[in-house]
Amino acid sequence: MEQNDDNGETLNDLERLRKHDEEILNDANYEHPNLTGWEKHRRKRSIRKTKKLFRAIDILFALSQNACPYVNKDNIKTINVQSNIVYDRSLSSVCKLDFYRTKSDEKQPAIILIHGGGFSAGDKKYRKGRSQFFALHGFSVFCVNYGLAPQYTFPDPLKHIVAAANFIYDNADVYNIDRERIFVGGDSAGAYYAAMMGAFNCSDKLKSAFGFSPKFKVFGALLNCGIYDMRTVLDTRYPFGLSNGVVLSMTGVKPVDFDTYKYRDVCVPSELVGKDYPPTFVIYSDNDIFCRGQGDVMLDVLNENGVYNEYFSARYSGSNHCFSLTWNGDDAAAANELLLSFAKRLAEDKIKLK
Repeated sequence: MEQNDDNGETLNDLERLRKHDEEILNDANYEHPNLTGWEKHRRKRSIRKTKKLFRAIDILFALSQNACPYVNKDNIKTINVQSNIVYDRSLSSVCKLDFYRTKSDEKQPAIILIHGGGFSAGDKKYRKGRSQFFALHGFSVFCVNYGLAPQYTFPDPLKHIVAAANFIYDNADVYNIDRERIFVGGDSAGAYYAAMMGAFNCSDKLKSAFGFSPKFKVFGALLNCGIYDMRTVLDTRYPFGLSNGVVLSMTGVKPVDFDTYKYRDVCVPSELVGKDYPPTFVIYSDNDIFCRGQGDVMLDVLNENGVYNEYFSARYSGSNHCFSLTWNGDDAAAANELLLSFAKRLAEDKIKLK
């Protein structure tokens, strides 16, 4: 087990990160080596705007996201935290995770927690509160970092997450977890990758396409305000020209080129759901500025395939994208309690599955 110091972004790091991003953007052709200078400029501008937006969101909401109301000065002492564990030494600067677990001798169910950030931003340090929440309720949590755009586009980040999952599976005895009860969960872009992890349960199609796969069947999926249907993204007008930046960040191709994208048939979670998809909990909001309509699409395909699912749909207009992460308000409280209830009942075999 290898650990490094935390080098995540802070306000003082933003200028350094901006320069680093520019260097990467200057080298990124997004699989189109013959782009004109103007087109390269437009693509870099889209990625730059998307990255800035999601970084700003993380910084603005960092305190509220990590101020988990379930944590107090007494119970926080029961949580053992191991930070920056390298799960793939071939890419040690990127492939790190944080491990949270209460002090217990019993094997616990595990949750692989995947942060969001528009595929171009985000960091595991912004999900400390979420990780503590699950740890205090009997789950071992592995909060994962993975490659971000523009340096890494699909399927590289998914490959990183699968590598993390297999590292966790291989070291189940080290971390004292139940190999048969490994959940995946995430928010926004992280929910997309969690949904893709669930899709590996359904067939060997993804393994054939990518050459990698998890060593286990995902036990349950915990999806929070994610992207599951790329067509909905392409057909929606987003503020700030966000669809261009998000699609470019994820795939490396422009939205107009998506239908001819080489991974088109293996990158849309809602099209990959089958009867063996894991039991799933979906949090969503009809007022979601970024992912409106995505929850309904995912629930429809889960139901069409007879996959057990539960969900929470925001009731109030103020509950926007990933509203439950900031813990505040009736919607956030209800969503988190129901999510936790689902995960605990599933882990304890209290949900009757077909």
